[in-house]
Formats: sequence, C-alpha cells, structure tokens
Amino acid sequence: MQSLTEEMKTMVGEQFPFLATVDKDGYPKVGPKGSLHVLDDQHLVYYEHTFRHAYNNIITNGRVAVAVANRKTQKGFRFEGVAHLHENDEVTEKLLPKQVIDRFNHGAIVIIDIQSIYKLDNTTEAGTRIIEN
Repeated sequence: MQSLTEEMKTMVGEQFPFLATVDKDGYPKVGPKGSLHVLDDQHLVYYEHTFRHAYNNIITNGRVAVAVANRKTQKGFRFEGVAHLHENDEVTEKLLPKQVIDRFNHGAIVIIDIQSIYKLDNTTEAGTRIIEN
C-alpha cells in the first residue's frame, strides 16, 4: 500500500475537508468535516457527532470520497475509499477526544481506508489518479 505524501498530509491538516457519501437512493451528499485528519499513511479519520446523512450513508454503503483544496494555489486532492464506523468500542475509546464526548454526549469514529487518490488541481490534470492502493 502506498502512503500519503507530506504535501497531502499538510493539505488535509491546513484546509477544510468535505466528505461525500451516497444515500440508499443514489443521491450524493456532501458536507464539511472539520474534525477530519490524517490517522496514518493510509487512513483518514473523523469524529461523527451529528449522526445524520453521512452516518446513515456509511452504514448503508461505506464508499466515500474526501475532497480538500487550497483556494489560493488552486491545488487539491480527492481521496476515495471505504469508511469503517466505530461506536462504543476500543477504537472509539482510544481515538475519541474527551472534549468531543463532553460537548456532544455521544460520538463515533469513522476511519477511511484510502484506496485511490486523484489530483484536484486547476489544470488539465484535474481528476488524474495519482495513487491507487
């Protein structure tokens, strides 16, 4: 499995990511995920606390995409993969910050296995697959 580059990790850490899921009828849902960050070289993670569209769509179909871009440089990446939901288990206990539990009273962890990565640059290379795991 190939790893995220340092450029990708930095962009995920500095820019605001958006998560795309698909509902049971095939309609796409896109929303911001401010808690999304790099877990390790092959995984992204975020804290689920709304338990609405993304949560239900991940239960129905774990395929997701995360888009992140820098408006100033007009460069970005789309990470596609499979999301795994963790509630009330060892993963949740290890990764869910106390401040999230205190603020929302209930939370879950979503870990995304990155399967492919695409360029989102404002060039003719937009949409080009750059890593496939």
